[in-house]
Amino acid sequence: MPTLEHVTVLELQNLLQSLPPETRLSVKFEEPEATKNALKRQKGLDAMKKLRGSGNGKLLEALLAERECDKRS
Repeated sequence: MPTLEHVTVLELQNLLQSLPPETRLSVKFEEPEATKNALKRQKGLDAMKKLRGSGNGKLLEALLAERECDKRS
């Protein structure tokens, strides 16, 4: 598996545009805060996917509750 290290976001964007959509990647962040933010975004997306189509209309409340749990951790 080829490895790239120390690339900028712009370089990564250019690389991603050239790859076929089925390509799988592993990403490692050097900055701990960037990792934490990426994981928070992913948790938010997962929560939205879980609630999408459930018909309960409580998406905002669920996301706020998830954020509160993150703050306590």
